[in-house]
Amino acid sequence: MGGPRTPVQVLLLSAAGIVCMLSLTSAASNTTEAPPSPTAQSSTGQEGNVRNASRSISAAVDALSREINAKLSDGENKEVEQNLRQIVELTLKVFLNLTTNESRMDVLDALGVQESLRLLNFSHPESIRLWFSLKMAPLLPFVTEGLLIQLANQSFSCSSFQELVKSMSSELEKSPGLDGKLIYNNFIKAFLSRKDSTDPGCVSSFNDTQEWINANLGFFFSFASIEDLQALNPNFSIAETFEKLNTSKMAQFILNSETLNDTGIIDLAFDRLEVGNALENVNVFLKQLTLNARVPEFTPAVRDRCMDRTFVIIGPLFSGFNRDDFDFWFNVRLVPILGSFRPQMLRNATSGINCTNYHIVVSGIAKVFPAIPVQRRQEISNALLGYLNQSASVINTPVCRQENQTDVDWIKINLGPYSQFVTFSELRAFNLSLEAILDTFSPEQKAKFLLEPNNLSNETLVTLVFTSLNVTPSLESFKSFFGTFVGGVPKDNMSTAVRDTILNLTLTALGPNLPKLNAEGFKLWFQVYLPLFLPSFDERIFEIIPRSIPCNSYQEIVKGFDGVFHQLSERQTRQVFNFTLDYLRGQSSSGSSCVESDPDDRRWIINNFAGFRLHASFMDFLSLRRNFSGVEVADLLTLSQLSQLVVMPSQLNGTQDVTKLMSGINTTDFAAFFDLVSPTFEAQSANYTQEVKSAFLQAVFDRGNLSSPAVSDEDFQLWLKVRLRPLLVNISPSLVKPLFHISTNRSCNSSREMITLLDTLEKTLSNDTQKEINKQIILFLQGTAPLKCYSGGSFYVFLRSNFLSFGFPDLPTFLSLLPPTRQSELINTFNTSDLRQFLGQPSVINNSSDICVIFNIYNNTPAFVETEDVRDDVKVAILPCLWRLALSSSDSTEVNLWFDLRLKDYLRFLNKNLISSTEVQNASCVAFQKLVFFMGNNFTYNSSEFAQADVYTSIRSYLGNDSSTGSEARCYNPRDPQLNSTAWFANNIGIFVTFITLDDLNAFVPTSQIPVFLEDKTNLELFNNKAIPEDVTNFYITQIFTFNPTFSPIRFPGFLVCSSEVPSLAYSSLNENDTIAILANLNQFCNGTNDPETSAALASNIPTVTGQTFVNLGNASSGLTIKQISSVPPTVLISSLSFLGSVTTWGQGQVNIIIRTITSSGFLINTAAQLRSLGRLVIGVPSVLIQKITASELLSVSTNMAFVSNMRAAPRFIRQIFIRKIISVDSSPTKVVLNVPDDLATEIPPSRLLFSEGTADISVINRKTWRRDQSIMFFRTLGNTDFDIEELSPSVLQGFTCTSVRKMTKQRIRRCIRACRPRRHRAKVVLKESQLTCMFNQLRGELTQNFTDYPSDMLLYFNAQSIPKANCRSYFSALGSADFSVASTSLKKGPQLLSEARNCLGITGTSLSRVNVEVLGNMACTLDGSFIENSDPLILEKLKACKDFSNNQVASMETLLLSGKTQFGNPNNWNQKTLDNLGILPLYFTRNIWGRFTASTNRKFLKRFMRNLRKLKTQRRKLKKLFKQLSPLLVRRVKRGAGCTVGNITQVTVNDDAFPFGYDQTQFDLCLDVPVLQDNLNSICEKVDDDDLQKVILMKLNQAFPSGVSDQEVQLLGSVSRAASLDDISKWNITQLDTLAALMEADDGTWESAQSKEIITKYLNTSGNSLGSTELNAIDSNLCSLDTSTLRTISSDSIRDANPLNVESCSVEQKKVLYEISNASFSSQRSSSTDFYNLMKAYLGGAPLTDVVGLSTQNISMDVDTFKSLDPNVINALSVVDVQGLVGDQVQDLKLFENDTAIQTWANLQRQSDLDLLGVGLISNRTDSTTVAPNGSQENPSTTTTQATTSSGGETFAKPSTTIILASLLTAVLQMLQRAA
Repeated sequence: MGGPRTPVQVLLLSAAGIVCMLSLTSAASNTTEAPPSPTAQSSTGQEGNVRNASRSISAAVDALSREINAKLSDGENKEVEQNLRQIVELTLKVFLNLTTNESRMDVLDALGVQESLRLLNFSHPESIRLWFSLKMAPLLPFVTEGLLIQLANQSFSCSSFQELVKSMSSELEKSPGLDGKLIYNNFIKAFLSRKDSTDPGCVSSFNDTQEWINANLGFFFSFASIEDLQALNPNFSIAETFEKLNTSKMAQFILNSETLNDTGIIDLAFDRLEVGNALENVNVFLKQLTLNARVPEFTPAVRDRCMDRTFVIIGPLFSGFNRDDFDFWFNVRLVPILGSFRPQMLRNATSGINCTNYHIVVSGIAKVFPAIPVQRRQEISNALLGYLNQSASVINTPVCRQENQTDVDWIKINLGPYSQFVTFSELRAFNLSLEAILDTFSPEQKAKFLLEPNNLSNETLVTLVFTSLNVTPSLESFKSFFGTFVGGVPKDNMSTAVRDTILNLTLTALGPNLPKLNAEGFKLWFQVYLPLFLPSFDERIFEIIPRSIPCNSYQEIVKGFDGVFHQLSERQTRQVFNFTLDYLRGQSSSGSSCVESDPDDRRWIINNFAGFRLHASFMDFLSLRRNFSGVEVADLLTLSQLSQLVVMPSQLNGTQDVTKLMSGINTTDFAAFFDLVSPTFEAQSANYTQEVKSAFLQAVFDRGNLSSPAVSDEDFQLWLKVRLRPLLVNISPSLVKPLFHISTNRSCNSSREMITLLDTLEKTLSNDTQKEINKQIILFLQGTAPLKCYSGGSFYVFLRSNFLSFGFPDLPTFLSLLPPTRQSELINTFNTSDLRQFLGQPSVINNSSDICVIFNIYNNTPAFVETEDVRDDVKVAILPCLWRLALSSSDSTEVNLWFDLRLKDYLRFLNKNLISSTEVQNASCVAFQKLVFFMGNNFTYNSSEFAQADVYTSIRSYLGNDSSTGSEARCYNPRDPQLNSTAWFANNIGIFVTFITLDDLNAFVPTSQIPVFLEDKTNLELFNNKAIPEDVTNFYITQIFTFNPTFSPIRFPGFLVCSSEVPSLAYSSLNENDTIAILANLNQFCNGTNDPETSAALASNIPTVTGQTFVNLGNASSGLTIKQISSVPPTVLISSLSFLGSVTTWGQGQVNIIIRTITSSGFLINTAAQLRSLGRLVIGVPSVLIQKITASELLSVSTNMAFVSNMRAAPRFIRQIFIRKIISVDSSPTKVVLNVPDDLATEIPPSRLLFSEGTADISVINRKTWRRDQSIMFFRTLGNTDFDIEELSPSVLQGFTCTSVRKMTKQRIRRCIRACRPRRHRAKVVLKESQLTCMFNQLRGELTQNFTDYPSDMLLYFNAQSIPKANCRSYFSALGSADFSVASTSLKKGPQLLSEARNCLGITGTSLSRVNVEVLGNMACTLDGSFIENSDPLILEKLKACKDFSNNQVASMETLLLSGKTQFGNPNNWNQKTLDNLGILPLYFTRNIWGRFTASTNRKFLKRFMRNLRKLKTQRRKLKKLFKQLSPLLVRRVKRGAGCTVGNITQVTVNDDAFPFGYDQTQFDLCLDVPVLQDNLNSICEKVDDDDLQKVILMKLNQAFPSGVSDQEVQLLGSVSRAASLDDISKWNITQLDTLAALMEADDGTWESAQSKEIITKYLNTSGNSLGSTELNAIDSNLCSLDTSTLRTISSDSIRDANPLNVESCSVEQKKVLYEISNASFSSQRSSSTDFYNLMKAYLGGAPLTDVVGLSTQNISMDVDTFKSLDPNVINALSVVDVQGLVGDQVQDLKLFENDTAIQTWANLQRQSDLDLLGVGLISNRTDSTTVAPNGSQENPSTTTTQATTSSGGETFAKPSTTIILASLLTAVLQMLQRAA
């Protein structure tokens, strides 16, 4: 036993310690503290075992603690509690000893804190106390901020919270080292601050503040601030709190708070201090404020209030203070607030005291001098002087003045720093010496003294003061002195001698300090302090200024001298200039910044020369600054300097330079200036830029005054030809106008000479300049006397002579030159050649519309158009003028001349405006038809700005707006040879007919006139165009047959034969040859026909069916009757297989007869090749043949995509058999998903999709289509793959469940959920409610406001009230995409969310705006009728997305529609298009709407509508209801006994998609012959949904087959079978799987139990038939109609290979049988709880209690639907722990569905305390009363319940003792320790 103990031994010793802890706690502790070995310390595996053991012990303690109150007496409670506390403490000690480097979180985790929190009843104070005592008290040193925050967010009741605070307070008082502030901030304060609690702050039960503090803060009050308490308790009273605090605590409380800024709080505090011994209280209070050398940060107002209130207390006591008292208070206690000491307080304090105490007071207030407000210091000084003046008789006596005390000392002791606020005269009163006073005076005081009257005139006194400044000279003292002195010096009253003295003495002191000054220092001295004295300077001042000072300092000196420039003599200014040159030349040589760095020449010359620059030459500047630009400072230069600048071209760099330069020259000097510089410009023209020369020219125009009459023509010429000529070369465009301006008032000859001069310079002028000259010439011609120089002849020649080489005016300008009265005269002076040249001038036309003015006036337009050729742009401009002439022509010859000759080269330039309705409206009919022809056949649109649609717009306007023709078509007149053609549509609309609408057609041609045009061959050819809207083509064809029912469709050109409006009668009346011809047309133009009615009509014309017949018919072969097909020899069918297999429109009955015929003749179907050869016919191969084909052959054919496509169309049971055979080749899941075609993967049994770890290839899985129950099986594998979740298909994602994701990381789960969000161009991920609530629960607490990141259906479960108002619109907008039908009706999500949406969107009443309807989206499906009929009509669009409607909703939709206020308009104008645009809504309409349409319209609409409804597999009940509403409107009423009046039902009739609308039961019976029924059984059964009509079918079927209906016919009954009676069924043969599967097809409706039982029993009665997996899949929920004895015949293999069956309607006994079988089927999967549960989920309704309890330990996260499906007795027997184990992550759903009967019943059987452990808020109505057992002992009700449900032997449970509890605990501990070892 020697040596170090192992961890196992240590743990065993701990266990022993637990057993003996009642008496041997100390020994156990010592035993457990044995040090572990080094090996143990390094063993992380053993540390993990220690953690697990610790966690298990902790869990056991939690479990036992929950039983304490229920099962033990009070005495035993206390004993057990103490024992359990010791167990936790010992466990903690052992854990800490055996582990290393554990964080606080590790310790808390090891002791199971989080687990205990989840089980805690937060509303039960005793539970909280016990939890804290047992679990948290030992762990209090380890609590973290995170745990405390988590604790603060729990749902404590106030009493529970207060109990916890009480326990924590007690623990912290015993353990002062714990961090109480951490607990206060993160738990207590955080919890009391919560606004979501029922009693925020827990204040409702307290009227007394202190009681509230004691209960809710306890020990932690010391960490609270006043602000905290006011925020936590609105009724908090500071005064009440202060009353119950001692002085120290009150001071500490104030220091914790921000009340140092609140005078009101200070007043309350001092009110409390004044009670009792106020002096002692304030002493303690102030002492506490400065405890530990702390300095309170008072605001001035609060400090003032403290001082004021303190003074109230101590002020009256000053008279009794001794020296020590004054010293204590003024140098110690009052220091924090003495800065607020007021003058009056000082007077009070010093009143009557001796000088010793006075000196103590002065020393105290001297220490706080910086804290005394500046404005108060003078007042303090006055108060001190007051005391000294009152004590003048003794203040200088030995008692108050020591023997060796100097006058200077006296001032310091009696005035302290406040002496600086005393004047000289005030101090002289105390017999102090002048020198002493000056010595103590500050420089400011000395300045003030010198400024006193007459002192400044005393040169001796001035010298004395300045000498005192020089005793210890410093710049600061001089600055202080001059700062005061210069402001008070009289400027005109100082003698020169005094000024000289001051300057000399100052410079003497300042000289040595000048090198120390910076630029600001020099500025201060030379610009502020010395300017008054500077006029006294001489050259010696420049000797003391160092030349090494920086540039900015130098510039401040210059600026200072410049400030007194006008007071200086010529000698002095030159001295300053010489100083500047001397300094700057030195700087230039050293490269200092003073010369080169400043880029601004102006600033440079002013800063460095100031006014002294007048002594410089321009070269001086250039010598100092190489880049000096004189023009920048031109205004600063003298005329001499400017003249030197101009002769240097490099100095002039642009307009600004010249402008600045010229601004320095007077206008009177211009002539002389230009006489000097013009030769230079001429000689050095290349050296001056054009910009510079232009600037000089502009200056002359602006300021030369050359336009003045005072300037003679001779002078003007001198300026123009001499001074300005060098500047006119390449003159700028902007200068042309001012040039012309100066000649405005001169003669035409002078102006022409100027233009001529410019013309000589034309080669030097830019294009812009020439344009400007052109403009100015135009303005000259438009002057006050227009055309004053025109003397006759060709006006075109005159213009050419005036514009010379400067272009020509554009057209508008040209017209502006013509006086209105002379326009015609002048224009007609042009011959056609002149006009061509004129229009050909550049820029003359410029797209001007004024061109038409010329052609309107010009008399020779036709000759011009025919003879003169012009540029294209001219043609474009001319065309509008000529276009109107062409359109107005009414003679066909003239029209042809215009279109074919004159405008031949112009028409390609037609634009949108010219073909607009405005231009075309008034065209003649002949011209209009020519236009339509030309635009349709000859015009090229490729480069045009308009399209054919624009042409049609004009055509529509023209044809629809001619009131002159009344009700007749425009441009048709049978009496006019030019307009009598019946090809009206071709002539007037032409190829633009593709744009015509039905409204247009009716507007163009009245109904009475349209027959004239309908059958015209040209018109028919025109309408043979697929681009024409379908409704127009259909209307046209309808009109043909309306006016001519005998019209033969053989006359239709091209694709017109494809129209669905060609009546079947038209086809039925054809002979065989015409039929073949029509079929050829249909195949050529229509790709055959898919209209079954047309197919039937055409097929009925074929008397004998051959192989060629099939080829001719194509897809119309499906129109053949069973009789016709049966008549075809098998050899013909076999030889035609390739073609027959290509027909995609076969009915099931037709393919069945074909397959039966060929197989009965010997054709074998047993190979892959043979299967492929069948093509589409494969859907008719019976199951027995598929089962006989080898699996390898089927696997081979499964790779053929065409075959797979055809197999998809086969009945589902056939597909299942096919897939099962493929699976049999290799049943491993990996091979199964590889072998099964992607499109057929939905037929794989879920049990075949159980992938082992790492074998699932997600990329293969993801490309297939899956059912939900399949994808659930493999969804778990996504947790172990790196496949991009975003790329998962919707069918894979629908496998998300809480069970399938339980092993995934949180991050991956979030990605899976996000991947299910709505995405464009991607199918919706369809999820069930349980999946959606699972997702919501997984994200609980982590939900963001990005609502589009979640599945839209999941948003149904958000708490809309918790969404911020700013985001609620976004929420409801995203919610609008949800399917509201997903949510259980019991949740009432529709009304609930509508109410919340109304609050969010501000909706009042029942009227929804368009915006709100758009936001609410699919919520419209939940609205009641009042909202629907009162909302914006957009709601109708939203309702189209709904899955169903109530009668109330339908009625409101109809009310809204009938109001005429919707987008569908007035009901009187409704047509078939209206019905088309209503989408799915007509399915729900009543006769109120249908009665608004004609029977013909309804029939036409139904053809397409019913076809689509059947494709969508619309519920049969809806189709029945539709038939009931419509049929009475379509059936013609006839007399009884009239026989079949509606029309015999024929092969063609039954293929009408609208069949059987129009037949009631009577007519249906009369019109349907048995042979027709036999021949068309499949087609008739597919279309008849009405119960009464279905009964007629069954009756006639019995007539047709009196000896019994064969399997083949029964297979075709579809929904008709549901109308059969048991007697009917008894006559059916149901021997084949195919028959059973066809009858069980769920889309055909539900079976009554007796019916389905009869059918299944008949099948099973056939030898060899059993309930295999295929049968089970087909039967599905109908299985519940069978007896249990029959069910027991189902094999486990059949269940395993079947899809999950719907057994919801089964009895409990039936479910038990099915559970037993399925349990055996999937027993091999028990190793994976997830797989086993997913496979068994459908059958758990029959599971016994023991199995369900077993599942509760498997972490399966059962969804609530499955939970509710369990046996009710089993549910009620489950404990809370069992249920929590079952539902796992979905526990919140128990609350969501708490009103469900199963959940409510179970909850009411539980104790509320147990339900509270779930933490979801479930409420039980159970009353926990104690009952008396038969033996007289008391028994807990829950125990009794358990006995009743789990014990059959009547065994009772004795009340456990403490020993039993501890023994059980010890057993658990030992087991854990053994495992740890």
